[in-house]
Amino acid sequence: MMNKLKFLTVDLPEDLKNTVYFGDFQKSQKLIDIYLKRNIPDILKQRLIFERGRIERLKEDYDFTYESALNYAQSKIKNFTKEELEFLKDERYADWIYINGKIMFHHRFLENIVKVNSDFKSRLIQKEENSSGSSLLNKTVKEIIEKGEKKYFIQVMAGIKLDKELSRIGETVNVHLPIPRAARQIKDIKILSTSHKAKYISPLQYPQRTIFFEEKVKGGDTFFVEYSYENHIKYVNPDPSKVSAYQPNFCTEEWPPHIRFTPFLVSLAKEIVGKETNPLLRARRIYDYITENIQYSYMRQYAAITNIPEYCAYNQKGDCGVQAILFITLCRIIGIPAKWQSGLHVDPYSAGCHDWAEFYVEPYGWLFADPSFGGGALRNNDKERWNFYFGNLDPFRMVANSDFHYDFYPERKFLRHDPYDNQVGEIEYSDRPLKSNEYKTFVKSVEVHEI
Repeated sequence: MMNKLKFLTVDLPEDLKNTVYFGDFQKSQKLIDIYLKRNIPDILKQRLIFERGRIERLKEDYDFTYESALNYAQSKIKNFTKEELEFLKDERYADWIYINGKIMFHHRFLENIVKVNSDFKSRLIQKEENSSGSSLLNKTVKEIIEKGEKKYFIQVMAGIKLDKELSRIGETVNVHLPIPRAARQIKDIKILSTSHKAKYISPLQYPQRTIFFEEKVKGGDTFFVEYSYENHIKYVNPDPSKVSAYQPNFCTEEWPPHIRFTPFLVSLAKEIVGKETNPLLRARRIYDYITENIQYSYMRQYAAITNIPEYCAYNQKGDCGVQAILFITLCRIIGIPAKWQSGLHVDPYSAGCHDWAEFYVEPYGWLFADPSFGGGALRNNDKERWNFYFGNLDPFRMVANSDFHYDFYPERKFLRHDPYDNQVGEIEYSDRPLKSNEYKTFVKSVEVHEI
């Protein structure tokens, strides 16, 4: 496994960095072209080529002007004011950047405001329906704590559909769709049906498991896979007094460009754990810090962030994956083994992307940590669920990935839409990756029941 993105640890030249910060992206692209004509180190050349694509991703993600964001919020929330938008912007609820010297808001800014602010949620002009999924999740967590175990059968259909008008008919596309991988909670994985004959299916233990199709485009093609699996969860209530004196050192290394022991993160990790020496309690302090201080926020594309855990720690905001990779990095800095797990959260009512973490403490072995679900519980004053997600998970998970930033097999020719994780799939032509407007991804909960 080659680490092809180490060049992201390299900084940008000063004049280019100034234009990027100001959002003068036209000037940024011009400066990149100038630098690429010079005799510069190869690693800087790679960084500049990546920056060109990163700028395009930022332009995609931030498409609300200040005026259009205000008008949109006022159309959705009763009596919404400009002063409230300013407050939400300053308090990190409404994500924004500069583009051409103007403030531009993230395309999910309003969705984020409503998700993490009950006051604004109550003022929605069109009320959201009560979530049956939330009720089921609360009930299930309580029963796991009381009974010690839960098992669920889960069946999912997921895929990618090409836009008919934009399809390049007759050309070959390569499609990777995520499928369940073997994990300690995932059993009895079955591929039930596919849209096309698979050219390759990754081994059960592959770190980012996919089913691979290679087909000629007919126009508006749909590629899908339907699969089933069982999720077996056993409750763990680890006792700090039983933690072994010996602890292993696997999964404690850096993995650039994101899992890096930068001076800022090293200082933060030491400040969080203080003089605590018990590994379980040290991990708990990291979990508590993230759930108490990192505000949930929908994110720009991960490929538009050059150091995800630092971004999270500096800005004190992040979605599930950003929080998970910060937890992993801080744990590794202080010598606690930690790794990635991600895929889907699937219940009888819905299915969507989700990321979380694992950490290792003897004699308990690998334990789960889900900072975003834990932080959500804490936000709702549910201390029981907050404690549950340090060490445990609910059974509504599909695990496709056990490593962050790992190659597909067969490998992609071009940089993935998400180079680090895979929850909805990736697609490319023989000469370029598809643009986001050329296809749609989908995932559907087909059947979910307790066993």
